[in-house]
Amino acid sequence: MKQVFFIAMTMLIGISSCEKNVIQGKVKNDAKFAEELRSSPQMITFGNNNLVLTTYLWRDFMPIAEEGGSKLMCVNKLIDVDSIPIPGTIHLKRQYVIKDNEIWTAKNSEIRNDIDFILEGVVRDGPKWGPNIEVDVVCEFENSGIIHRVLAKSQIINRTE
Repeated sequence: MKQVFFIAMTMLIGISSCEKNVIQGKVKNDAKFAEELRSSPQMITFGNNNLVLTTYLWRDFMPIAEEGGSKLMCVNKLIDVDSIPIPGTIHLKRQYVIKDNEIWTAKNSEIRNDIDFILEGVVRDGPKWGPNIEVDVVCEFENSGIIHRVLAKSQIINRTE
């Protein structure tokens, strides 16, 4: 019985170690996809709307946070640069945070549209990257059934204390 258990555990460890793309949860290492995401435009235009992405990324190191700091969180804002209202046909889908060739993919846990020319999404439970490093962020959104992406380059992961 011990021998069967040992063989089963060895096989399980061997199989799980073959999945080298997955780093932790929703993070994977994919150079080709990272390059594709980084080729996204930094501004996208629909009719009168000129949309850009702004972000705020952080990890919490306050005394009540988990040991070693919290997981990465991000607020991303799709903003019309001319303050023209964003059409209701535009819906945030997901966000990608790219560090080297590692990509954290997350769906928004909250979406807000308190100001008519800003569509804001929040993602949580990311990797423990940083703080004080630069990453690229891509917002994926849908407009009238078509998927689009917009890029914010060299975003700093902040630290709260």
